[in-house]
Parts: sequence; structure tokens; C-alpha cells
Amino acid sequence: MLTIWEEPQRWSGYVLGVDTAEGLGHGDYSCIQVIDCKDGKQVAVWHGRIPPDELSQEVYNLGVWYGNALCCVEANNHGLTTIVGLRQLGYPNLYRRRTLNSANQRTSSEFGWLTTRTSKPLMIDELAQALKNYELSLFDEYTLAELRTYTRNDRGGMSGSPHDDRVMALAMANQMRKYAYVPEYVQNVDDTFTLDWWHRQIPRNNVAGGSIIGLNSTRGTV
Repeated sequence: MLTIWEEPQRWSGYVLGVDTAEGLGHGDYSCIQVIDCKDGKQVAVWHGRIPPDELSQEVYNLGVWYGNALCCVEANNHGLTTIVGLRQLGYPNLYRRRTLNSANQRTSSEFGWLTTRTSKPLMIDELAQALKNYELSLFDEYTLAELRTYTRNDRGGMSGSPHDDRVMALAMANQMRKYAYVPEYVQNVDDTFTLDWWHRQIPRNNVAGGSIIGLNSTRGTV
């Protein structure tokens, strides 16, 4: 079921957090949270039981409608199926995380948010901080209800009762607020004394209609 509080605005940027489930009638739910990066407003929520391959189409439709929003899908278990579906559909703005290969010390990019014993407490703590600082404006009563029942036990484990899919999707969307307006890293290369560098040294004359060859040349007789 899709609930919309605000349709896409031309001058706003959006992020999607996607928590996936197996899609069985008696199992967990999948959830898509859409957040406006400009003011942290919750603008839409999709929630339901659907196979992860079919969920990719729902994510695609919602993300494209919200201006090709930066989309973060949980890369655990069934989320990988949703990520593959989104790539096959050609979604243009999927979140990628950088990972370090311990064997060859090289970095690589992988799609989706990997929830681990380290990353989960971090994302939940940062969600709690954002809510405490009024950085997010929530309108979905079911999201608020899940937040109220989300707890951390004595051993550090965290879960909701009975479900936490809305919380997890919201936490991922909150993480994406860091990256929505950050351009892709491009390494600066020193091209001094290359052909391109010499080309930039040529003076440019602001002449209407283009440059005139020989404009600065003088001609005369001795």
C-alpha cells in the first residue's frame, strides 16, 4: 500500500530507504520510505508483502517519480534480488558503498546497504539523533508506532515488536541524506605541459560571432 503526503517538488531532492522481505503471506513486510532531503520531511511510504523481484518495480516507479531519487536497498538476503531487479530495469541512482579487499588492499563499489553488527547500531543511533534534533518530520502513524516499540536489549541486540521494517527503511533513508547532494569523487590529475594544458594557455578574445584569426596582428611596410 502506498501513502503519499507530498508529491514531487521541482526544487527538492529525495532519498529512498528500502527494507526487503521474502514476501510470504505470513512473513515480514517490505517497506519503502521516501524523505525530502531539503527539510527531512517524510513524503511517501510504501508498505506491503510482495516478492523481492516484484518489489524492484515498485521501488523503480517511486524513485523515478521522485526525480530519480538516491535509492538505498538493504543488501542482506532478499535485498540482493531487489537490487538485481533495479539494475536490470536501469534505475539510474542506486547507492553504492565502498569496500576494502583485505587480500589485495583494493577498494571496490558494491550496491546497497549491508546491515551488520557494526553498521546497524550506527544507523539506528544516527536515526535517533536526527529525530531528537527534529531533523525529520514524520507523518505515518505506523512508522511512529514502530519507533515507540523499537528496543535494544542488554546484549546490544535491537528489534521492534512485532515488526521493524518501517524503522529500518527510515534509518537507511536517513543515512542517504548524507550523500544525496554529494557529487561522485573525481581524482584531480596534474596535466601540466600536456596538450590540454597548453590549449588552456591560449588567450581567448571576447569577440561577438567568434574569434577572428589575425585580430591582434599588425601589418605594414618599411
